[in-house]
Amino acid sequence: MDAPREDRMRSAPGQPRVMRRRALLAAALAAPALARAAAWPDRPIRLLVGFPPGGPTDFIARAVAPGLQAAWGQTVVIENRGGANATIATEAVARAAPDGHTLLLAANNHVMNPPLYAALPYDPVADFAPVHAIAASPNILWCGAQQPWRSLEELLAAARARPGAIAYATTGIGGNGHYGGELLQRACGVALTHVPYRGTAPAMQDVVAGRVPVTVGTLVGTIGAWRNGQLRPLAVLSPQRAPELPEVPTTAELGRPLVDTGVWYGLLAPAAVPAPLVRRMANDMATLLQTEAVRERLASQASTVLPLGPDAFAARIRDELRAWAEVAREAGMKADG
Repeated sequence: MDAPREDRMRSAPGQPRVMRRRALLAAALAAPALARAAAWPDRPIRLLVGFPPGGPTDFIARAVAPGLQAAWGQTVVIENRGGANATIATEAVARAAPDGHTLLLAANNHVMNPPLYAALPYDPVADFAPVHAIAASPNILWCGAQQPWRSLEELLAAARARPGAIAYATTGIGGNGHYGGELLQRACGVALTHVPYRGTAPAMQDVVAGRVPVTVGTLVGTIGAWRNGQLRPLAVLSPQRAPELPEVPTTAELGRPLVDTGVWYGLLAPAAVPAPLVRRMANDMATLLQTEAVRERLASQASTVLPLGPDAFAARIRDELRAWAEVAREAGMKADG
């Protein structure tokens, strides 16, 4: 009669020796990665931002850089590489040496870009190691302060009376505002004309001047104009009301529920960065985000801490890639380049 399977495994000749060899090989392969992680950082760290200085993503980078610099004992150099909706900076990090000295301060254009471009020069999942999410800010439907509308329904009535006549400005094709505007039109059965700009500043300039009546933009990028009395909020395009705008209802409260198109920001590393090093960076970021100084600085620009570690952050990236691909396909959204 044959011996039970587990007995056969225990009695297999030479098996303990094979298992020992495999264990030794795994340890040998892991040793260099552990050594690199222990020695890191041994020179300044480059933190790439895919947008020009002065914008929301740049602000988030500058909010966390001093704390990371203190934790890591090396200068954190913010390098702004604007262009192509952050794909230039993103490619540079994907191709960087996986030693933890080149990182990306990403926004969720990272998951919104792939459906828009025929071929990106990187894979948004396979080429990156998510380190830690940092902050989030809701998307808001605004009109210029000189416009007549006081509510979402008033704007929708005007849009129905003149299909396509009302334009809305965004920071560019495929950004949070563009996705939010497309979802809003579909949910409300209206036609607006999309006017993309190359960033927050030029879009705000034309909305404030009255050349474009409406904008969809994240609170972090528009709160300055609102505080100056230049914008009027009509609705929050995220599931919860914004603490800074407690009287402004969400689209869901108004019977127009939408997928959340608010912005998030997070830290990404090249994919082959050793796992122990990713964990160390994630732990340092988590500690930093618990400090009152960083929380207050983020809150000053309408951003709240988003405490997602490597695994949860990676899961969110994968989920949103699928969601936004569907939206872009149904709306026919494509980038210029």
